Amino acid sequence: MAGKIEIDIHKILLGDEERLSPFAKKSTESLGRCRPIERDPFRLEFARDETRILHSRPFRRLKHKTQVFLSPDNDHICTRMEHVLHVSSIAAIIGRCLNLNTDLINAIAKGHDLGHPPFGHTGERVLNDIIVKEKKAPGGFKHEIHGLRVVDKLTNYGAGLNLTYEVRDGIATHCGERFERIVCPDRSRDLSALESLDDRGSMPATLEGCLVRLVDRIAYLGRDMEDAIKARLIKEDDIPPEVAHGLGADNGRIIGVFANDTIANSVGKDQIEMSEEIFGLMNTLKEFNYTYIYKHPDVERVADKAKKMLTKLFNEMEEIYEESECGRDASYVATVVKASPVLETFFKFAKNTNYNNEVEPWRVVTDYVAGMTDHFAEKTFTQLFMPSPFV
Repeated sequence: MAGKIEIDIHKILLGDEERLSPFAKKSTESLGRCRPIERDPFRLEFARDETRILHSRPFRRLKHKTQVFLSPDNDHICTRMEHVLHVSSIAAIIGRCLNLNTDLINAIAKGHDLGHPPFGHTGERVLNDIIVKEKKAPGGFKHEIHGLRVVDKLTNYGAGLNLTYEVRDGIATHCGERFERIVCPDRSRDLSALESLDDRGSMPATLEGCLVRLVDRIAYLGRDMEDAIKARLIKEDDIPPEVAHGLGADNGRIIGVFANDTIANSVGKDQIEMSEEIFGLMNTLKEFNYTYIYKHPDVERVADKAKKMLTKLFNEMEEIYEESECGRDASYVATVVKASPVLETFFKFAKNTNYNNEVEPWRVVTDYVAGMTDHFAEKTFTQLFMPSPFV
């Protein structure tokens, strides 16, 4: 009887997919996974990916990672996890109206920022500067491309999450910092070559991925503005009149206008599109946020401290790792761990991630630092550089 129930449910799920838009990506059309797994009787493949992401350690750490305001003590200021959940919710609503695959949307959305380092884009710039300017390595550090590395190689002791190609593609190409009025899927791209991506020029291969890419901006512009008002960096009266009139002065109304416009302009199309009018207002809001929030002297002052801390932290950890002969010198490891117990976690990470001998120390340290929460980075810095009493 149980087998009959499983078959019936699987048939129902597949039947639901058959009623999706012809532009939607069905699970039966997926390229699958790098390592095949047994079929689940109650979930299709993209839904399984969402669950795998939700239960992963990198996802859990998002609750203590910066969105805009570093290490917020205020529970009502947006964190990276809250942002990810906003993207998932908004994109799923729009996707349902466009008759797209919400399983795929939710999986991409919940995984899209798994590669974000601590302290938001400040942390990203620090790691990029180190890799490009000091290590002279091509590609630098981009959180979305690092996110692919997180789900493929750094989670589950090096085994990764073994996600479908379509979800991995959506994570690696989601970059919401690039603003396009129209986002078209690149269905010709070879998804088996995802690891070769090293820039932000590639479009997602699915319409669902395109939607998440656009919604990434919808989710943060209004919320960052609201948080800035709570933090007293700006006042509601500072909002440009055309934005307040055309979009609204609170995040809920702003999201509503963006979502309605996106739905109205994307129905029946193989692209995700906004009207020129609303896209223009989006750009006005973006420029306002950059000028009065992201580049606010108080925000930049804190960001500068985070930059100095992460740079010093990275260099010190790289030196320690090299001095320890990549963790092989047990005596040296024991000495530094005794002085800074938090380093035990680092050496366990390096050992359990199954790095081969060809991996440069800076790459190991980059992977580790990028995975830190704000609080853990501060704790590690404190133990490495602040004196502690002997007794």
